[in-house]
Amino acid sequence: MFKGITFVSWSRREGQAGLLKLGALWSGIVWALASAAFICVGLLLWVFMTAREVYHFNAFVMAAIWLGALVGGAVGGRTSGNLGWLHGMVVGFIYYLAVMLLSALWSPGLSVLSLWLAQGLVVVTLSTAGGVVGVNIPAAWRNSHISRSRDRLHRKRFPV
Repeated sequence: MFKGITFVSWSRREGQAGLLKLGALWSGIVWALASAAFICVGLLLWVFMTAREVYHFNAFVMAAIWLGALVGGAVGGRTSGNLGWLHGMVVGFIYYLAVMLLSALWSPGLSVLSLWLAQGLVVVTLSTAGGVVGVNIPAAWRNSHISRSRDRLHRKRFPV
């Protein structure tokens, strides 16, 4: 069932000396923030285009934050190539701190601290899962690409 899925890879590839790749972390954080900001800009455009008095976008904003965590973890895991769960977890933690900082600057008082801690746990969990998925994306694509190229090589051609 789980054949070909990588959770942890202990071999060092390409002379990697460190445990974490900073480029993978940076790209994951940028993708996480950009995808959440893209959804929030779409909601802002919706407010400008429609003429209502009250908007209830709490669920959409939380979904945007969660989707950003998932995408950021997947990009960080794919860029790193190994230890996707660790890269995803670190990306999720830094992304959550950035979201908390932005929300603290946007509204001066945080409503319920326990709610924000629970949301932080969800964000870090989603980004960790995204990191595991991201590490396995290149292998799945490569395996399907190799099998298609093998089929093309072994295909019998008809004479013209």
